[in-house]
Amino acid sequence: MLLFLFLSYNLLQYTVIQNWVNNHEKEIIRNNMAEIVAFIQDYGDRSDLAQAKEYLEILNERYQLIRIVGADHTPILSLSDHVPEDWVQPRNVSSEELLEVSPGGDALLIYRKPVEFDGFSGTVEIVRNLENFESLINLSTTLFIITGLAALVLSLVGGRLLSFQLLNPINSMIRTMKRIRENGLNERVQISNHQDEMTELSLMFNELMDSLEKSFKQQQQFIEDASHELKTPLSIIHGHLSMIKRWGKDDPEVLGRSIQLSLNETNRLIQMVSELLILTRVDDSGAAAKEFQQTIRVKQVIGEIVENFQTLNREFLISTRQEISDDYILRVQKSHFQQLMIIILDNAIKYSGRTKEIRIDTALTNGNLEIAVTDYGMGIPEDELHLVTNRFYRVDKARSRKHGGNGLGLAIATRLMGSYAGKLEITSIYGEWTRVTLQFPLLNEQSAGSDKEV
Repeated sequence: MLLFLFLSYNLLQYTVIQNWVNNHEKEIIRNNMAEIVAFIQDYGDRSDLAQAKEYLEILNERYQLIRIVGADHTPILSLSDHVPEDWVQPRNVSSEELLEVSPGGDALLIYRKPVEFDGFSGTVEIVRNLENFESLINLSTTLFIITGLAALVLSLVGGRLLSFQLLNPINSMIRTMKRIRENGLNERVQISNHQDEMTELSLMFNELMDSLEKSFKQQQQFIEDASHELKTPLSIIHGHLSMIKRWGKDDPEVLGRSIQLSLNETNRLIQMVSELLILTRVDDSGAAAKEFQQTIRVKQVIGEIVENFQTLNREFLISTRQEISDDYILRVQKSHFQQLMIIILDNAIKYSGRTKEIRIDTALTNGNLEIAVTDYGMGIPEDELHLVTNRFYRVDKARSRKHGGNGLGLAIATRLMGSYAGKLEITSIYGEWTRVTLQFPLLNEQSAGSDKEV
């Protein structure tokens, strides 16, 4: 493509220069003809025409032949400067003519024009040797070829360097992809100091790889945790079934005990699978808030949930302080809100310790509806606070298993809050208290118009 462009450009230059020089030569020869004809007609003496030779020599130019030809094609006057007369035969014409010929390889421009004066009828003939013109064209052609080749070489070298600069990040990405295929997802593209689109592409690639590696690790961790969690109840069920097969048929006590324990583990498996399905259905994009156009009276629903928990856990004191009106309405699906509160209250009861007290505070703060549940139990170490919302994570695994926890509750709560563009925050002092705060943006707060109120 570069070669084609340079050849086209040089050809265009050559054509333009050639036409300009050719037209310039024709203009010169016409001007010379006009001067010579005017001089001859003013001179007016045919018999003394030969005496005009001195003046015509002054008019004549380098590489030019001036000739006056009679009616019988015989030269009457001829003067030449480096143009042999035998190159062009004299000829009388009745009308002016302009010709280009090449006798002996030299380009000649011939201009003939009829002239009459003092009873004389003949032709003024001018022949210009275009040697200078040819030299200029040849020089221009040589120059075009040299500069074209030089420009082509420079363009190839420059194009190679430019393409190397442009393709180097892509090649780096290709090499990184190959290393990823061989070594894993921890490889990244080296970022240069240049602030250009390729650097932006490399940064985007690294960010995507970071996200992919994080997702892969989370998936791998989820599979490992799920496998580990499912393995225990399945092993227990398998053990009891083996026990029933060996001795339970003849021992009603062993049979009943094994069946009951197997049912307990089966129920735990069902609960775990149900929670896992919830995690897969709930996303963090706000889909739940868009899909469910339902509103609830917050104070009323919290009161119902607290009443149910207080009934089932009479040894606990569950106090509430709700700094919102009885008619305060929140746009949220009631089942989701109930599930959030049940998860948090259930955790508060499981890890309450000796102090059987739970407090629920509700208020409008900093553009959010905040619902805080505080228990005074075992607490969470500071270095583990950021981990408790991960799937299957437990601060005290032994106590969690004892109380039947799967480590999925807070993960589900976090995903549900994300679906409503809200946040779940956990603060704790280990061994003293733990507070879980749900923050719903007030953008979800609307009066119950056409929405369904629960």
